[in-house]
Amino acid sequence: MEQMAEVSLVRIDSRLIHGQVVTMWVKVTEAKKIIIIDDNIAKDPLMTQIYTMAAPPGVKVETITVDQAVSLWKDDKFGKTGPILVLFSGVPTAYKSYIKGFDYSKLQVGGIAGGPGRIAVEGTIALNESDAKMLNEMEKKGMEIIFQITTDTKIKTWKSIKDKYFKSI
Repeated sequence: MEQMAEVSLVRIDSRLIHGQVVTMWVKVTEAKKIIIIDDNIAKDPLMTQIYTMAAPPGVKVETITVDQAVSLWKDDKFGKTGPILVLFSGVPTAYKSYIKGFDYSKLQVGGIAGGPGRIAVEGTIALNESDAKMLNEMEKKGMEIIFQITTDTKIKTWKSIKDKYFKSI
């Protein structure tokens, strides 16, 4: 059997490819490819080009829809080029991908912008109740969920965030 690519990190970061991802997470994960799973970006050639140009030299970038991700995952675990850094811009897309069949086992939440109805739970990470319910369901299905903004920030667990900010869930 042929070797499949290794997914080294699945991360939620609303900014997707930016300074921290490029300088820290690509280096730490030794990623050779970044896959952005986002229905809107995958259909937008300009945004795809912008994210491709933001990646470090030698790191391939793919933008794919949730359905494409699920299909590619079921076919051959995203091919042979790896390690792979998978990026989502928010909890709903990570949740939808997981529920539809991209069955990753660990999720890192690294940056979600604040806004109306959002609670700052850790540094630059803000969640709303809907996000919290989706994360909670994923954890109940066996996913390990951690919160870590940069490589040198302390890791927080979903349980610690939930117990502090979303006790009623």
